[in-house]
Amino acid sequence: MIVLAVVLFSGGDGDSSSPAASQPAAAAGSPAVTASGQPFVPADEDGRAIEDLARRSIDVLPRGEWPSLYDSFTAEYQQRCSRDAFALAGIAGAAALGSDLPLLRFKLLQDVQIDQGSASAVIVGELVGQGEYTVQGSFQKVDGVWRIAPAAGTDGCNAFNRLSG
Repeated sequence: MIVLAVVLFSGGDGDSSSPAASQPAAAAGSPAVTASGQPFVPADEDGRAIEDLARRSIDVLPRGEWPSLYDSFTAEYQQRCSRDAFALAGIAGAAALGSDLPLLRFKLLQDVQIDQGSASAVIVGELVGQGEYTVQGSFQKVDGVWRIAPAAGTDGCNAFNRLSG
């Protein structure tokens, strides 16, 4: 099943391996890293902001509110994907999901790495009763506010790399 988050933002298959992903969470002032495959539990404002962005990247779709997510992306992303193109991608993604759209949910984050003004995470979503999917997401802190950044290897309106599902 194609998942709307993947349809909207997938840049294709990504590489989920990372040497730092298996390290335990670091001390204050050091990069924050969760153990590979373990659910992320935000311990500070940065972690909560990243989790909120990841959650919103999925939750806006079934509510029909995906255009509101556009302002949560970095300027780099907005330069390559206009607001109109973003809205059209949302419409196409919602249509592809059809009756499964209301089943789309954010589940959790894994493999979160926060290093000063940038972060990456594996976003786990699900189609309730049908299974999970994962995408690699990137985030950037711009003027003190966390934004969704395009993941490496993506282009156009694609911002996340599909890992599974």
